[in-house]
Amino acid sequence: MALKEPKFVLGYGGPEMDIALERGEIDARAASSETLTTRNAKWIEKKQVDLHAIVEVPKGNRPAAFARLPELEEFAASDRERKLVSMYRTFRLVGTPYIFPPGTPKAQVQIIRDAMRKAYQDPEFHKEFKKLSGFEASPIMPEEMEKAIRELPRDRETVELFKKIAGGDPLPSR
Repeated sequence: MALKEPKFVLGYGGPEMDIALERGEIDARAASSETLTTRNAKWIEKKQVDLHAIVEVPKGNRPAAFARLPELEEFAASDRERKLVSMYRTFRLVGTPYIFPPGTPKAQVQIIRDAMRKAYQDPEFHKEFKKLSGFEASPIMPEEMEKAIRELPRDRETVELFKKIAGGDPLPSR
């Protein structure tokens, strides 16, 4: 995005960053669309924030409230940058995946997959999730998660650049 000398503050959660933004201690932050439409809805209603872009997670999923925003990938000037956006999108998509050790019997893995699928398809799960979080659950099924992880960019250049960007050091030049 060709930012000039951005500084990133690491180690804080969303609520802390929200307070810092409201106090003018930070200039910007990234947040999910769910966060903006639930926890920070007043920011949008009162036009207290300027929204600049959206990352569709998964790609093609753009809430109507954010239809006017460009997708972050539109700012990518090269294949390398598109791979970085893809990596970020995938990490956001899969969240915290369930990972089993090598050699876990396939039957046991299938039991967990079936249980997750059953829970995610249960209307009571969705009702309780919304009651607790304030927004709709959008879980991905085990097969979709596995596919997304398999398709992650794995070339050394992209992985090293992603690690550098995700760290606390100054950003590399574009």
